[in-house]
Amino acid sequence: QITALPLSRNYTMSTTNTEANAEAAPSNVPSLAQTHMQGPLEVNGSGKALTKDELEQVKEKLKALKLERGLKEPVRSFMDDTKTKWRFGGPPDYSLTNYLYLQQRTKVHKEGSLEQVVENLVKTWEMERSHKLDYTEHKSVDQKNFRISANGGKIYNNKEANQVGNYNVLLDACPAKLWDKANISWEKSHDMFHTAFAAFPWEVLEVFSPPPKVAFTWRHWGNFTGTFEKNQGNGQLVEMFGFGTATVNSKLQLCDVEIFYNAEEFINVLRGTKKVDEVNQHWAKAASGGGCPFLHKQATSSEKTDPKEEQKQKKGYVAA
Repeated sequence: QITALPLSRNYTMSTTNTEANAEAAPSNVPSLAQTHMQGPLEVNGSGKALTKDELEQVKEKLKALKLERGLKEPVRSFMDDTKTKWRFGGPPDYSLTNYLYLQQRTKVHKEGSLEQVVENLVKTWEMERSHKLDYTEHKSVDQKNFRISANGGKIYNNKEANQVGNYNVLLDACPAKLWDKANISWEKSHDMFHTAFAAFPWEVLEVFSPPPKVAFTWRHWGNFTGTFEKNQGNGQLVEMFGFGTATVNSKLQLCDVEIFYNAEEFINVLRGTKKVDEVNQHWAKAASGGGCPFLHKQATSSEKTDPKEEQKQKKGYVAA
């Protein structure tokens, strides 16, 4: 039996909560719904974050969507402690992210399933790393044993990972021409993606093993409505697919996390040097049909016809 993390109030944040924290948010943050991702919801030429009215419209749409389809929002735990030192003055508002998540996810996991538990745990971890200043307050991780790495890069301990930030951890193995981590601080790493997306939801696709070592595939996505390194998006759906393992303790706290994905493709799409239909082909097939993308890749390769045989077929010959 897998026990979920403790429930918190689900911070789509009511109008009262939003107004209560509005004055606490730094002036460079448009709202507590768009702290790290500050792009427009649609390609409108403004390149600006959602206005207060636009955000209220999203909240109404989210409410209607949940009511119409009987949906529930993801649960990010440990958001209720009044003593928490919040990076932006108050707990984040996930109404925009949750709305896009419920609209655009490709998997709907059963209530209480291992997939749902894993998804909520990772969302809680991301929330704490991105919004709680004091890493010793992060309850989704084992404070003494937490380790994380991506694509065979540096293994960061709990304190180190919090100091450099999630982007630098997850892009650590990239060559400097793609991601110059030595010259990118926590703040700069987040600033670089500020204007690209309105939000960037994440979902678990499939879980392959139960605790203590959970293996899973995942998808991260957003509509590229803003800009990245002066390259203007046209609203195209930019996706990342990957595989991960997470060892957890008896409290379902993260201890050892390894993430694998193609970072180069993601950055090159944002830079405009690759098109979205040129990347993730095997992952997309696996996501729609289930299973391992590497097996899809092998199957695709094995189905290729020999060039000489292909010429015979074009001429009307039948292979013996």
